[in-house]
Amino acid sequence: MADEEDTREVLFQDWEGPDKTGLTIEHTSGGELLVKEVKGESPAARSGKVYEGDQIVGATIYFENMSSEETAELLKTLNKHKVGLKLQNKGDKSPCYSPLSTPCRSPMGTLTWEGKSQFGASSPEIILVSYLKPKV
Repeated sequence: MADEEDTREVLFQDWEGPDKTGLTIEHTSGGELLVKEVKGESPAARSGKVYEGDQIVGATIYFENMSSEETAELLKTLNKHKVGLKLQNKGDKSPCYSPLSTPCRSPMGTLTWEGKSQFGASSPEIILVSYLKPKV
């Protein structure tokens, strides 16, 4: 697996699946998900950041253009996977409110509170991040 400094994120504003984005994705017998091909003049090729042989180790899905029904269905399909939710406090409760009165922290120590900020009207309120770990 690549070092963390070799990892990069590429944002596709209008993702419609790997075919329309210009990617051929391959699942290897070793459990890796690889970019097999980047089609010329595709959004992936024009990004200049996607290369044949890249391992796909994670994805960020922005909910801003999804209906709440689509978002709920997507979340329901993610059983037994590492998922981090980015949340925005929309109520009058403190950011670290817990019904159990426990501190606000990630069990893995990987999520951090970014403070109460206001996103733009078209920005997502929740970001789903799923990082895949290759099977060894």
